[in-house]
Amino acid sequence: MLINHVVAYMGKVRMKMRSYTINLPRGLKVDIFNLPENFDEEINRVFGEYTQETVEDYRDCDRLGFIDCCVRHINGDKDRYDVVDEKVKDFITYQWEEYGQLDNKDDVYSSDFMADCYAEGVQNAILCSHFGTTDHHIYDQIQKVLVRIIKVVMNYEDKED
Repeated sequence: MLINHVVAYMGKVRMKMRSYTINLPRGLKVDIFNLPENFDEEINRVFGEYTQETVEDYRDCDRLGFIDCCVRHINGDKDRYDVVDEKVKDFITYQWEEYGQLDNKDDVYSSDFMADCYAEGVQNAILCSHFGTTDHHIYDQIQKVLVRIIKVVMNYEDKED
């Protein structure tokens, strides 16, 4: 995800325009503050590719799966093993820096640690998350874009139907 502040000159008025790029499925990247004019068509195209082999009776399942896929991509599409590795490294680093030793390496197998991993996975999969940013302007805008994606996907009709 990229964030930039661009200064544009309009006569004597100086205006800051935000730019924040998110990744979506099938390699689609968009600036949430400056969606392309053909955004709905692009979402239709990408969803059409996603669902092209699916029998129409199962299209709703694809709709939900595609929306889940969008949320994963917006959240960085992290591999679950990489997330667990990072959490283990963070735990070990914390133990070493805080106590100068590893009290019990088996703590990473504890139910508390597993619950923490599970909670992070759930947090990264919910529709109303902060998408890895504390800037409410960004996550509010991401949620607006996601709502628009959901509307397009829910109204999708295969051109062959």
